[in-house]
Amino acid sequence: MFTDIVIALSLLWGFFFLMVGAVGMLRLPDIFTRMHAMGKCDTLGAGLILFAILFIVPDFTSGVKVVLIGGLIATINPVMTHLIAKTAYDRKDAVAPATWYEDNYSRKGRG
Repeated sequence: MFTDIVIALSLLWGFFFLMVGAVGMLRLPDIFTRMHAMGKCDTLGAGLILFAILFIVPDFTSGVKVVLIGGLIATINPVMTHLIAKTAYDRKDAVAPATWYEDNYSRKGRG
């Protein structure tokens, strides 16, 4: 009974965060804000869904696989988000008109 409630809540919150990330991807104005929304929401949403799956899997081996998948997601998502941001910054992609930012990134000495 208690595990069913934990599973249901984890799945609902996971799907909620994935949906918020998808809405942010559609509604936000530039690549940096879109990347921020997806980078946060998809990691948390996938983590909550994997947490629910952890209660459902029947044996220890499958549980270890789910934990490894969660570790990969928790590692790869921030790295890819950083790579997208760095690439967009280096390409000087446009930002939203009212965006204020401080440019502390030195471009000297780069080939």
